[in-house]
Amino acid sequence: MITITCAYLISTIMIFGISLFDTGTRSDWKRNGAFFALMVVTIAIMVYFVLPSRNMLSIMLANGILGLVYYLLVQGKQLWQQGSHAKKKAHRKLLPNWVGWVVAVLVIIALGGELYSYLTVKPTWNSIAKTTSKAKEAPTFKRNETPIAIAPKTVLNRVRKAVSDIPHSQYYRISDNVQAQYYQGKPVYVVAVEYAGFWAMVRSGRQIPGYFIIDATNQNATPRFIKQPYRFATSAYFNDDAFRQIYRHNPTWLTMSSPQLEIDNQGIPYWVQTVYKAEVFTHRPNYRRLHVVVMNAQNGHQKTYSLAQMPAFIDEGITSEAAAELNNYYGTAVHGFWNRYFGKADIIKPTNNGPEDGVTSIFNRDGSVSYFTDFTNPNTKADSAMGYSMINARTGHLTYYAASGIMDSSGAKENADQNYKAQQWKAAMPILYNINGRPTWVMTVLDKSAAIRGYYYLDAQDQSLHGNGDTPTAALDAFRQSLTESGAKVANTPGAKLQVVTGTADRVALVTNKNKVMFTLKDSATVYTVDTNDFVQANLMRPGDKLKFKALIVREQSIGNVAEFKNESLK
Repeated sequence: MITITCAYLISTIMIFGISLFDTGTRSDWKRNGAFFALMVVTIAIMVYFVLPSRNMLSIMLANGILGLVYYLLVQGKQLWQQGSHAKKKAHRKLLPNWVGWVVAVLVIIALGGELYSYLTVKPTWNSIAKTTSKAKEAPTFKRNETPIAIAPKTVLNRVRKAVSDIPHSQYYRISDNVQAQYYQGKPVYVVAVEYAGFWAMVRSGRQIPGYFIIDATNQNATPRFIKQPYRFATSAYFNDDAFRQIYRHNPTWLTMSSPQLEIDNQGIPYWVQTVYKAEVFTHRPNYRRLHVVVMNAQNGHQKTYSLAQMPAFIDEGITSEAAAELNNYYGTAVHGFWNRYFGKADIIKPTNNGPEDGVTSIFNRDGSVSYFTDFTNPNTKADSAMGYSMINARTGHLTYYAASGIMDSSGAKENADQNYKAQQWKAAMPILYNINGRPTWVMTVLDKSAAIRGYYYLDAQDQSLHGNGDTPTAALDAFRQSLTESGAKVANTPGAKLQVVTGTADRVALVTNKNKVMFTLKDSATVYTVDTNDFVQANLMRPGDKLKFKALIVREQSIGNVAEFKNESLK
């Protein structure tokens, strides 16, 4: 803290030193020293509590402004004295004029650097590790395999109801932040416990008794309080403040986000913060050189790692706040600063509909965590998505899936909310998956108390196709049935293959209002659907007919239209 205070006061210290060589009166020196002491105390307090930026550009600007303030204080007093003794011999100025000019030039240079930093955003976009893919290559939703996480609002609601599990709970409150990670190979949410205030910290003995953990993919999961006392927290004061400790011990690094709480496989809590070093004479980060500070919340020991070398238990070295800023740069800085406001060529805007700083944490089947967000067109008010991104929370690599003809997450939420208008339930956590080759919005439905009321799957290309259920699996089955009944065109996806099928018709049902025929074959539980607009012969199908056709089959379920249908019993 002393180093940062001195850095912000360099110009003030130099001006004070110059004034010592002046031949002013003793009262002038005392007054000058009082001004200097006031500046030092004020800046020291500001540095300790505000924790200002340590970027060189910020320090230069602060020196220019503070130096100018100090210079004007000293000179202003002297000029006032000269005015009050106009008929007498003019007093000599305490400071030479060139000092004021030097300070003014410093301010101008710093402001120029600020402007340069603000206008030159293209290098930041270039530094993002990114890949562009087609939407059909996006992650595929697999039945009973793809984890569907509980909405963070639901997690916080359940944890707050369990606050009585905390010893001396009157001293604590539950954090508003939910941390997604894998713990001992299982997806979980970690929720930090915070002090209820300064006196609560003092009376509690400056120690938080533990944190909460909850299964992230079990909709009926209950939170467990883990007794792992820790001293350092973001809600603590003075030197127990986790953010302050990281700030103090990493003087050459700039913070990109607030610390997040993660735990290792032994349950020991750590604070994790994304940091960076700005490009020369700018505030711009280089996303290929991000680092992570990992601080033990119990003893304060900390170490700074590159993304490639950070501990294996850290799932979100790139915090959600850092990921949201990365998305913003990716979407708006593609052709530089001016294009953001004029022309807007290739500009895409993140919708920020995720529950964590505008992004949504996704548990991948490979044991990693990604951040999801979708992008819309800033030039129109249409609810159409231009694509969506998945950011690897460990590496920071952004994969953008370009799409066309699909609604964005805002439109998807509105569609779901309309479906539950009578109950006044709301959709949350919209995530886009490929389901049977079709882009599909997967959402959790919550009531006013953030309790889970079900799940809603919506075809991103056709809002008339949707399915809902009490569980993710039930909603998936309902959605697939909706696809089947609609005759929607479905592409091949992993686990879904167009197969040649032969057999004897067993049960046959004509769905007249939808021009469909649904049927089963002997010794098969699969229900097939054929569109009679495409195959008129299907209207004449009877039990016992010999059939040959192609159908897309997913885990013993027929999805979409039967293709190349032939009733061999008809001559």
